[in-house]
Parts: sequence; C-alpha cells; structure tokens
Amino acid sequence: MPAVAYSNEEILDIVKKSGTGEEAALRKFFDIFSQDIYNFPIRVFHLSEDDASDYYIYAFERLKTGKRFQSFVGKSSFKTWFFSVLRNLLIDWQRTKRELKIHSLGKVNKDGKEYNTIEDEPDVRAEEQTLAIDVSEKFQAALQEVKLESRVVFKLSFIYYLHLTEEEVKYIAEKANITTVDLQIEILALREGLADKEEDNLRNEDKITSLYLNILDLKEQKKTKATGDSIEATHLRDRIDHSLKKKYEQRRKLIEKKQKGHFLVRTPYREISRILGISEGGVSVTLLRVMEKFQKNFRDFAEEN
Repeated sequence: MPAVAYSNEEILDIVKKSGTGEEAALRKFFDIFSQDIYNFPIRVFHLSEDDASDYYIYAFERLKTGKRFQSFVGKSSFKTWFFSVLRNLLIDWQRTKRELKIHSLGKVNKDGKEYNTIEDEPDVRAEEQTLAIDVSEKFQAALQEVKLESRVVFKLSFIYYLHLTEEEVKYIAEKANITTVDLQIEILALREGLADKEEDNLRNEDKITSLYLNILDLKEQKKTKATGDSIEATHLRDRIDHSLKKKYEQRRKLIEKKQKGHFLVRTPYREISRILGISEGGVSVTLLRVMEKFQKNFRDFAEEN
C-alpha cells in the first residue's frame, strides 16, 4: 500500500509501535517504505539496481527488529530522519559488502516479502569480484606498458591513491636530485596535504545527500503546510518552490562535478613540475596522453567482455 494512503499521525503511530517490535506494525512499515529503501541507493548515490537489491536485504536485516526506530524523537519529519538512517546503513554496507555472507535460505525481495530459495541459486558476487580483479589487473598491466617517464607523471598526479615502485622512486629521486629517503618524506607530505582535499570531497558527497534530504523535507512541507488558496499558503508555496529550484540546481551541479571526476584527489601540476623539473604544460600533455591510452585499452577490454 503506498505511503500516501496514511496520514502523518498514522505513520508516527506505526513507527512508535515498530520501535517496540510489534510484528503487525513492522509488517505495515515495510509495506509502506520498502520501495523507499530499495530506491534510496539508486536515487541518492546512483547505484545499480543489482546493488539496490543487495542493499535492501542488508537494510531489512538491520531494521526488521524495529530497535532503530526507538531513536526517532520527532524533532524532524520521520522521512527526513529515516533517510539519514538509510544513508548511514548504505555507508556501512559499502564498507562491508565484500565480507557480507547470507547463510539463511530464506530471503526477502525488494517489496519486503519473504521467499524461499534453493542452494544452487546463481550468486553473482563471485562474478563481480572476478570482474573487479580483471579490471584491476588490466589497469596495472596498462600502467606498466606506459614508458617510465610518463608513468611517474601519472602516478604523481594520483599519488594519494597509487604507490611508487622501487624503480619509479629511484627515477624520480634522480630527476629531483634528492635521496630516496628525502623523496619518500616529500611524498608523505604531499599525501598529507591532499588528505585535506579528500575531506572536502567527502563533505561534497555528504552535501549531495543533505540536499536530497532537504528537497524531500521541502516537498513534505509543501504537501502538508502549503495547501489551499489563501494568501499565506500561496506565499509559502512560492517560497518553497524557490528553495526547491535552488537546491535542485545545487545538487545537479555537484553531481555533474562528481561525474566529471572532480571529486578525485589530484596533485597540482605545479608540484609535479617542481619535483620532476618539467613545465606544467608538459605535465598536462603527458597526463592527457596516458589517459587516452587507458581509455583505448579499457574500450577494448569492454568489447571483449
């Protein structure tokens, strides 16, 4: 049954009873909100439907007792609070999904309905892990095909994520005319400086989620507080519509930046230029050529798979 069939008071009553573990209330809660749980990782984090299904099972297992609902105190709308809970669960799931094991033969679908499965049901996790390993190996192989002087430019550009080999450390130390120990100290300092940028990126990720929750809250306000033809209601709708438009645009820009790779931590060209003694333009051109080589290799890899 869709959530619109229930008043706010009825929803709060269901949540309160669910917090006590009442089975009927919990069943009703999942009837109302199962689609929200399933859609959350798709709409907010742009994950695939397969991931959404796995996440649904993870979230259901942690919500089915109702204990988490005991922390809802009504300071915000329930849906705003609930989406914050779903966000935290999604972060936990992403951290542990590689280790997640489901031992029971009983499973739950995206609608919250239990069903029985058989032991030889296809498990795609092994295939996904194999694909991830293949991609990683392909990346490392492609990186090793890049000539040394271009490879170190690429690795220094993404030094926050990548590690230098002994050969690469020796090459850079000679170019910079410093000892390998001094170079390692400098690389460590670079990574520490880039960690601040990563914190900014994480804050932007949080902001995307926060904007989504704000949008939901404004829509709820419009539905519950800005109805009717009175002057006050009309003015409130106008203010909410203006705020919605602004937040939609802010969220769109952040998602666009993320999709363009702006949330990746990249070493400034000037730092690479200083270390290697080449121009910033030379760094840019070299990085572009390496990227083009990667794109070609991975296009070929995608066609093969």
